[in-house]
Parts: sequence; C-alpha cells; structure tokens
Amino acid sequence: MQNKTIEGILNAIELYAEAGRKASRELGQKAFAEAATMSWVENGKIMTVPVSALFDVLEQTGEEDVTYTVEDITVAGNVAFVRISSTFSKLAAFNDMFTLAEQGGEWKIVSKIYSVK
Repeated sequence: MQNKTIEGILNAIELYAEAGRKASRELGQKAFAEAATMSWVENGKIMTVPVSALFDVLEQTGEEDVTYTVEDITVAGNVAFVRISSTFSKLAAFNDMFTLAEQGGEWKIVSKIYSVK
C-alpha cells in the first residue's frame, strides 16, 4: 500500500475531525462525498440520514475539542474502510467507521456509521 494512499485517506479523516473542532460545515463538505450518509442504531432501529445532518449538529454544538485514534485501515484498490475511536468534548466518545472512495486522486468519505461508547 502506497504512503500517498494512506495519506489521502487520513487527510479525509482529519478534515472530518477538524470540521468538528471548528464547527465547520465547509470543512465537513470537503471530507465527505456529496451524497454521503450517516447511520447509527437508535432504540433498536437503524437510522440513516444525509451527512448534512452531521453538519447541522456540528454547527449547533459549536467549536469543541476533538481527538481520535485510528484503529484500523483497510484498502482495496480505490475504496477503503477506516475505524477510529473519537471524542467530541461537548458530545460524547464514539466508535466511528467510515467507507471512503478515491475520485480524481482525492479520497472522500462515502458513509459514516457510529456507536456511542
């Protein structure tokens, strides 16, 4: 696996975290594909929404401390899976899993699924 590939993938993850730190929809949009989704389980039901709902939460929460640890990266050609442990100081700690795809040399998050720790 090329360092450039891992660097591109981690850049998308860092943009996601930075969007949380700065409560920035603009940074979030740079990390995610236009039609990206966010999913979670609530009261036993799988919930899936457009990623714009995440940007709404970030803007409402405001700037905060965001830290994360990369737990796993799997790459297969121009698609990847990344699992991180993250902490958003005003929200909670999360298990975050992302699928990414490379388009035009740039990695974008296609979907995020999470659980609260």
